[in-house]
Amino acid sequence: MTLDATYFGALSHALDAAGECSPRLVVDAARLDANARKIADGAAPKNLRLVDKSLPAAGLLRRIAAVTGAQDVMSFHWPYMIQTAQSFPDAVILAGKPLPAAAARKVLAALSDHMDDAVRRIVWLVDSEARVRDYAAAARALGVRLSVSIEIDIGMRRGGAADMKAFRGALQSVLDASDALKFVGLMGYDAHVAKAGKALRRPAAAHNKAVARYRAFLDSVTAHGLRADDLMLNGAGSPTFGLHDETSPLNDVSIGSAFAKPSDFDLPGLEELEPAAFIATPILKRSAGVRIPYLEWAPAWLFGARDTLFVYSGRWMAAPVWPEGMAESKLYGLSSNQQMMTIPKSAPVNAGDWAFLRPTQSEAVLAQFGDIRVYEDGRIAERWPVYREEIAEGERLPKGALEAQAS
Repeated sequence: MTLDATYFGALSHALDAAGECSPRLVVDAARLDANARKIADGAAPKNLRLVDKSLPAAGLLRRIAAVTGAQDVMSFHWPYMIQTAQSFPDAVILAGKPLPAAAARKVLAALSDHMDDAVRRIVWLVDSEARVRDYAAAARALGVRLSVSIEIDIGMRRGGAADMKAFRGALQSVLDASDALKFVGLMGYDAHVAKAGKALRRPAAAHNKAVARYRAFLDSVTAHGLRADDLMLNGAGSPTFGLHDETSPLNDVSIGSAFAKPSDFDLPGLEELEPAAFIATPILKRSAGVRIPYLEWAPAWLFGARDTLFVYSGRWMAAPVWPEGMAESKLYGLSSNQQMMTIPKSAPVNAGDWAFLRPTQSEAVLAQFGDIRVYEDGRIAERWPVYREEIAEGERLPKGALEAQAS
């Protein structure tokens, strides 16, 4: 489906019919479903794990799970982890970064009504002997045995065990703390591979090097008598999951942003996916020409054949996509209140119409606008409440609080 006047006209009509009048994050359900089918095909037969930081709404996760058959989740933020655990009672949840042990205590306290189930379903990430000690202490204080996976650095240079000595130390610490911790696998992220430089033909070499490093860490594990087939071997991500064929050691891949296809993911290997998420914002004002404070004297030709828009709010991590030719003004500057945009004089929009932007990323951005509006069959068909950023100590969310709402 082409992103043109017909498409955005229909989307504008749906927003008007739904009574919308402020900036909204809109997900196109048909595009989302199509992306989900293509991603599931590309990730198979590896276990597909959905990433809640990039898909921060239970309804959004549930829609993708229904199309792909995915059951498991990767979670990066402890309040999200609590909400995911409550919304998806069958999901195995893998922490996507080594959270402070205090976060594990908060999660398990919030889920204490079903402590055994929470302990069984959540896998924590550790990256050093010190972190292992912290988690072992937390587990003993709670009287439970926590499952842990070790983060390994396979070239991303963002942490994790960086060499064999550090890795063996962390692994041995986990094994020595078997009363409190259970070793269940590895996690090695390789987003750096996608940025290795297509012009230099380096991504393939970078991928091979990352896989070789992953195998070396895995060999160190199996040297302890542990079977690779019994482990969760997680890695990849939206930019690289398609590179992991049957020769890859991974059996578990985490994917989030690719489902919505924000502009940062216009990458080789993801060309078949379509943008599925847009910021829609009301146009508040249109004026002829372009006028900049202190530059009122400037001749009109200096700014070209363009007019000015001011839209409701702004300064998002997003790029203008409609009306065609809409652009931010670097001279006027950005604003979170009323963003100035310039447009071609021929652009067929006025105050009261809608402008659209495409997020550059899905994490953080998708959760900025309240309930996600779901565009399907020419109308706003549902509203998906986004995850909350904070959960108060001792708080229990009411049943159904995270469910999708009919429009």
